[in-house]
Amino acid sequence: MADKKETVGLVALKDALSTQSVKERFEQMLGKKSAGFISNIMSVAQNNEKFQNVERSSVILAAAQAASLDLSINPNLGLAALIPYVNICQFQVQRDGWVELCLRTGQFEYIVNEIVYEGELVKRDRFTDTYIFDETKRKSDKPIGYMAAFKLIDGYRKTVYWTFEECKAHGLKYSQTFKKGKGLWVDNFHAMALKTVLKHLLKKYAPKSIEIINKAMEVDQAAFTGSIDNPQPVYVDNDNNAGEKNMATEEFQEAEVVASKQPTSHAAPAAEAPAAGEVPEEYKI
Repeated sequence: MADKKETVGLVALKDALSTQSVKERFEQMLGKKSAGFISNIMSVAQNNEKFQNVERSSVILAAAQAASLDLSINPNLGLAALIPYVNICQFQVQRDGWVELCLRTGQFEYIVNEIVYEGELVKRDRFTDTYIFDETKRKSDKPIGYMAAFKLIDGYRKTVYWTFEECKAHGLKYSQTFKKGKGLWVDNFHAMALKTVLKHLLKKYAPKSIEIINKAMEVDQAAFTGSIDNPQPVYVDNDNNAGEKNMATEEFQEAEVVASKQPTSHAAPAAEAPAAGEVPEEYKI
């Protein structure tokens, strides 16, 4: 556990963020936006009492990852989040943050991330790994799975579809809170499943040459030790499979719920995901 003098405390965090070396580092990454970004760090800590027991250095190091990717940590934007986990702070790229990073590259023609309802999956060919979805064929509002797809400007396209059961199994394998029957995998299963499928799509099929995506994959869902110039990632919620370290922690704060209500395709606004608590009782553990 962190020593009391190392934990956040709003005054201590503010003092740490006001040091010349920290301010200069954020200015190097964000330029004129650095002052507003530092203010957002304080706002996030002030609005979540769990940060009172978090090591302040881990808050600054996690925030620096968001700054290096130029992703806002403002919860209302749903791009990235600082997550208190016991006594350390994790950095997480949220669903809309992944879309934002992809679009910045100029290599993606479109990105789609949607809930699939009963009847909408018209055809699934496991031999060619192709899918046909048709929202006009919907039979009910029962979600049966989650899809993510992209098309690159060079014509390459890929779609990933996971059934409800596959997403639930993933959550139970990697989320400690879901195993205990609580957390956002229970409160807002749809938002969690959508991001999981989208990240899997990008990790496995997006061009490996895209540096910003590779960087985000490396730092997403990690906490950090070391210094702001030499941060060392620590994957605190993944004891069972180092090969899946970047998919391990799926414990989000309310910012992820906000993100689930944003359009999920830049080609056209997507249907709004069901609100928290709308997952049928039989789907919960």
